[in-house]
Amino acid sequence: MAKAVTLGAASGLLEDADEEEEEMEALLGGPQAASSKPLAASASLGQQRRKTRRAEEEGNTFARVLAAWNEPVGIATVAPAWLKEGVVCTEEEEECLAQLRHLASVAYSQEEPTHELQLRRYFAAVRSPAEARELPEGKDPRWKELGFQAEDPRTDFRGGGLLALQNMCFLAEAYPERTVRMLREAAPASSSGNGVAEYLFSAACINISAILVLLLGLNVTPSMSPVRSMPCPVHSVARKNFARALVAGAAAASKTPQLAGDVESSAAGVPAAEAREVLAELFSNAVFKLHAEWRVVCVRKPNATLLDFGDALSGTAVALERFLGGLAVGKDVSSPSRLFAPLELIDPAHWYTQCQNQFARCCSGAQEVACRLCAAVAQLLTEFG
Repeated sequence: MAKAVTLGAASGLLEDADEEEEEMEALLGGPQAASSKPLAASASLGQQRRKTRRAEEEGNTFARVLAAWNEPVGIATVAPAWLKEGVVCTEEEEECLAQLRHLASVAYSQEEPTHELQLRRYFAAVRSPAEARELPEGKDPRWKELGFQAEDPRTDFRGGGLLALQNMCFLAEAYPERTVRMLREAAPASSSGNGVAEYLFSAACINISAILVLLLGLNVTPSMSPVRSMPCPVHSVARKNFARALVAGAAAASKTPQLAGDVESSAAGVPAAEAREVLAELFSNAVFKLHAEWRVVCVRKPNATLLDFGDALSGTAVALERFLGGLAVGKDVSSPSRLFAPLELIDPAHWYTQCQNQFARCCSGAQEVACRLCAAVAQLLTEFG
């Protein structure tokens, strides 16, 4: 870099010397004076070259300042630490998020034995281990009884990937009674008379997993959201709050036995299962919230059908944004389940929730703008310092 700057400076000096020589020869009547180019034209040409070079230098300065402004706000951003604290993740938090991004990028594959084992694990948790052992490979009508769209559940995981299935296994194993009750209430045979119209429970769980991945910015490729009005991703403050919860919850989860088969770990020795368990706890509470929101929709619309299920998904997404935007994470988190339990108390239809979401977006945007401004000013001072 220093060599390139030295060569550029030397080239500029040579050009200046050539221009001064041309002007001097024109004044003294040298060879250039004998030519047809007049003295005034020679002097004007030298001035124009110097002006052009100065303009290029000023343009490069502006480009570097603009690049500093456009750079994503991160750990390397030149801004006060207290300003970045609310919107920038630490290295430990980024490491946990990177683990989840990797898990979210894994597609479900029928050719992978461990993936098929996870699918049978989910069936065993909501039905019975004995019935899961007798379950044939491929299509079976009992998968539709669990709330999948077809007799082959593998097609449903195209939008959620393996992470959605892992979240569903956690839900069914950590909260078996509540999961079976929700599944029973969502089934067509028992939906009449219990205040809940039928819906595809397992397919809805996959949608919730997709919503969380998009909200938290865990997707590595652009994806279509189940809720069109949902921000993808949510504002920086909400993602920072979740990252704090991720680290604190993973520390609490590390004190308990890991789930069976969870043997992945990061380079720093932090088990990936702990980060996934924290996300799975948030997923479980989001599914509880979705079921409650569907009850609200059914009360508001007694003849509600699956065409109205989008209202419940939208309400759950609004509640998640409000919850994450105001999530306060202490240093002594006893368990992730207690951390995310208040999600069910949020009313997404209330005007206060809507105002809080808008206010949080504005505050988060203002903090990012302030960080970018500091970075641009620092670059400007470097240019002229």
